[in-house]
Amino acid sequence: MTKRLQALRRRPAVWVLLFLELLVVLGALWAALQPAAVYTFSPDQWEFIATQSQIGYDEQGRRGVTEMTDGEPILQTPAMSLPAGHYRVTLDYRYEPGRTAEGVERRSSLYFTAEENLSVSGERAWIDVQAQQDTVVLNVDYASNTVRLVADNDGGIFTIGTVEIRQDKVYAWACVAGWVVLFALLNLAVARLVPASPWALPDADLRGCLWLLAGVTVLACVPLFMNGGGAQGADWRFHLSRIEGIANGLREGQFPVRIYSQAKDGYGYAPSLFYGELFLYFPAVLRLLGMSVQGAYRTYVMVVQALTAGISFFSFRQMFRHNKTALLGSILYMMAPYHIYNIYWRSAVGEYTALAFLPLIPAALSLLYAPQRPDARSARLACGELVVAFGALVQTHIISLELATLATAIFCLWNFRRTFTRQILRVWITAAGLVILLNLWFLVPFLTMMTSGMYNSMYGGASFAGGLAVQKNGLWLSELLTWRSDHNSIGVVLVAGAVAFVWCWLTQGDKMPLRERKIGWWSVALGALACWMCTNTFPWGILGALPGVGRLLLAIQFPWRYFSLATLLLVLASVCAVSALRRGRYAQPVVVLLLSASLLGTAIFYHSYLPTVDTSYLGDSSQLIYADNKISNMSWYYDGLYLPDGAVEVQDGFVYDTAVTTVEIASLEKQGGVTILSCSEVNGTTGYAELPLLYYPGYTVVQGEGTLFCTANGMVGVAVPAGYTGEISVAYREPKRWLAADLVSLAALVALGGAFGYSRKKKKQ
Repeated sequence: MTKRLQALRRRPAVWVLLFLELLVVLGALWAALQPAAVYTFSPDQWEFIATQSQIGYDEQGRRGVTEMTDGEPILQTPAMSLPAGHYRVTLDYRYEPGRTAEGVERRSSLYFTAEENLSVSGERAWIDVQAQQDTVVLNVDYASNTVRLVADNDGGIFTIGTVEIRQDKVYAWACVAGWVVLFALLNLAVARLVPASPWALPDADLRGCLWLLAGVTVLACVPLFMNGGGAQGADWRFHLSRIEGIANGLREGQFPVRIYSQAKDGYGYAPSLFYGELFLYFPAVLRLLGMSVQGAYRTYVMVVQALTAGISFFSFRQMFRHNKTALLGSILYMMAPYHIYNIYWRSAVGEYTALAFLPLIPAALSLLYAPQRPDARSARLACGELVVAFGALVQTHIISLELATLATAIFCLWNFRRTFTRQILRVWITAAGLVILLNLWFLVPFLTMMTSGMYNSMYGGASFAGGLAVQKNGLWLSELLTWRSDHNSIGVVLVAGAVAFVWCWLTQGDKMPLRERKIGWWSVALGALACWMCTNTFPWGILGALPGVGRLLLAIQFPWRYFSLATLLLVLASVCAVSALRRGRYAQPVVVLLLSASLLGTAIFYHSYLPTVDTSYLGDSSQLIYADNKISNMSWYYDGLYLPDGAVEVQDGFVYDTAVTTVEIASLEKQGGVTILSCSEVNGTTGYAELPLLYYPGYTVVQGEGTLFCTANGMVGVAVPAGYTGEISVAYREPKRWLAADLVSLAALVALGGAFGYSRKKKKQ
């Protein structure tokens, strides 16, 4: 070790790198140690900038627009000297929003301006319509002496009292820690991959492949470095809302987070009960440390792309035992049209995260079903890969789990002689048991909700018509091969790779290596089936009418989700073709053509993607994330998948078709995830009150008397005892059986970690 360190000290490049890293860390440390910038402005200090609105004072002394009017910027603070950082803006106000011609409530906002370009990011933070006090987060990108806070009245009555702008020092210290971690990882990579390093990997070929793989990972993340890049897509706001919901749930003391209390304008929403979210705790923690929700999301995308590159390279290298072949597979996989489409066009977090772990499944199968029976070490490795892969699918995307399970079941049943041998069956039972135990904390609530019969909006229906609804969303056969502008296709590259495999088999016959022949044919067969299932020619109508299984199969909603499987399988077929050609003279031109076409397809997508990027930066306020004023007054109006039966959501809120409340309500308010009802029962019988909370198991009376039930409107109802007068507090508390499942998963994780540590220690001895 001493000799290695001495060798490093003699290299100037090492000192230059360490010096630059030290400068960055010291700069971040200096910024964190500075006193927090704080400004407070009274109503009289706001400067009048409205051109159409009349500015005055309301009865509480707040200043602004006191009569209903059209929207415009109305007030601004004096100039402030603010260093770069995150700022928490707290203010009290009165806001009565106007409505658009379409009847949608308007949303007033706050934003920073500065005389210097790029000093502020330009995001707008909406204030909470339901409250009279709010704290929003705004950002300063570069220090400026001309920063002002502007109040924009989007339309309505908007008066503002005292405002405080305070720098968030938690984020400043998080930046210090972030730079230290980033540089530690960078130095580790340099130490292992630079040839002159004493700790360099001995395999020069492997080092070169890893450098190229890092470059491809950066290429896959290029849109994230653009202004607004990656911050769009059909599901983008939905997933940012999930990050914000988890962060807010952690603030309220929920762990694991089950209910997003601020979602649906405070009615609460529970995707966590239906949708694995373990990996989203990472960006949620970044959010708690002060990072903007957009920044946390982009960081998550980059980490997932690095995971995808690493896992796919590891898996293909294990299967084909060749570095450059594994590199080819990883590049084709990361640049595959459907992969890029999921990241940037759909922002399908669950699917593109699941794609990172899917390659581990064929890697494990290649060990278990190789011509030679696996030894004990290979069996343990395959078991671990299956646990990680299927466990990750449980926690990312249930539909991807369903697709992977179906494909794996077909393969295992076809090879039933090997599957039902004692050794292989033991591996499958062990892997399945560990996946269940480690994920029991999610599976118990998930199965509770799915079997309750109270949440049926997720399915197209078990009828023939439901199957046709799925079928009509399929692609035309011709669209499988085209370079679509949105990239929702399998693409010509992977189809060409599959054709190359078939050509190799026809020309080489029995001379083709058994491994490539077996993996390739399975990949081509299942990949072709998956591609067909993505089209509108597949008989989804007939499949959906099957009793029992039909409803499960129709949960995919869109048949082109099978591109996830098809992408992996046709990448495998392409790699099998190149691996089989490696001993001849055709491998190199085939590789060049596949890679060139793949990079060309990515370039075409980036070209079509650039003009559609929304350069406006959305703020961190939960009101901004949880409502879209172009669609509705209610958050997630476009997502009713997880609403309880009976809940009807329209543009103006939830519809209450059935009258429930019979008690006299004095007040109803929410504080930190707790709903406080003050009521009186005056009829001498059991009374009922309906709360503005969507019904999910776990809501509990934490103070006062009463029992809870689900109303006909899908809301939380309280049965109030006869003659009762007082307060009833309702909050979410995890059911005891769910807590037991949490403890079982925790115990399984600890036991597994202990067993792994013991085996490593024993191996060293």
